[in-house]
Amino acid sequence: MRTVSGLVALVGIMAAAVPLEGQGGAISAGTAARRGILVGGPADARKGLWLGAGLGTGAGSLHCSICNHESEQGTSGYLRAGTTINRKMLLGVEGGAWQRSGDEGKRRLLTLTGGAWWYPTERHGYFLRFGAGVSRWRAWKDGDAVTSQAVALVVGTGYEVRVNPGLSVVPYLNALGTSSGALWLESKDAVSFERRKLPAGGHALLFQLGLGITRH
Repeated sequence: MRTVSGLVALVGIMAAAVPLEGQGGAISAGTAARRGILVGGPADARKGLWLGAGLGTGAGSLHCSICNHESEQGTSGYLRAGTTINRKMLLGVEGGAWQRSGDEGKRRLLTLTGGAWWYPTERHGYFLRFGAGVSRWRAWKDGDAVTSQAVALVVGTGYEVRVNPGLSVVPYLNALGTSSGALWLESKDAVSFERRKLPAGGHALLFQLGLGITRH
């Protein structure tokens, strides 16, 4: 898959950019011990500010009284940044996106959330995440679109596989849901634009599975 191949290549570039100690660029056990780095201990990589990005697949749907409620497979991804509270807790913000194109037009869900990443065990990379924020759903074809804005809640899990002291590869699984928001029908052509509120409200659901990278 082209997107996965590109992410793997990005991991390799970032890993090469982090300087390593010892002969041949390898960190020996003694050097790691002197620096306080426990080989295989991902908790020691979690400190200070951090950045992350991810790419994968997602199944999204809009639920309302005039919708077909069908879940549609598309591409999803995120960009996130934050700070480390301690070895078991990270805080941050995340911008996420999901999109699908098909015969019935395009579907897109954009989210901006803030939240926490909690690691039950310091010495392992397993984590749970919780967040809340805002979302915008848009479905469109030709000159017509249906849009909705609502509050978003997200929960997820994943595991940090440390590549080196400053970089982790992160398989992840997320579930996101929105509150019920007003639906708006937007119509436009070359000379006019019309926007009116539909009688029904709706909420969106999104399930994501993918692979990310985190720079600590």
